[in-house]
Amino acid sequence: MSKKIILTVINSQNLINFDLEYVKSKVDVACQLCVRESKESAPLKELESVEISIIDDKQIAKVHGEFMDDPSPTDVITFDYGEILVSAETALSNSEELQVSLENEILLYIIHGMLHLGGYLDGSRAEFKEMKSLQEMILDSCLKVS
Repeated sequence: MSKKIILTVINSQNLINFDLEYVKSKVDVACQLCVRESKESAPLKELESVEISIIDDKQIAKVHGEFMDDPSPTDVITFDYGEILVSAETALSNSEELQVSLENEILLYIIHGMLHLGGYLDGSRAEFKEMKSLQEMILDSCLKVS
């Protein structure tokens, strides 16, 4: 990667406790892998910085309603200008259901958001399948790095 993207990870909620430092320690590697996998004219190839905010369901539902006409909570919302919003509550619920760590579920959502910035979509079954496979491969790679 020729240039380094400045990554900021902020915990903007206080309902769910998690290891923010662990998440931050994996985000650089995740970003590098997402940039490598990015499509040709994707926003991620041009961005100088990406801000990731971990928020609660109420906050993400408000943004989801405002920008996507769906007032329900969701896992992650990505804006092409380099902002990724992740719901800690949704991550907790899904991590318990899937029996994975909360931190790794949050990291998966961040990777998903970065892949959107990398030009990937998940609207169709085929797009979703491609993106899911890619994000799991990137997550596995991140977890192998100490």
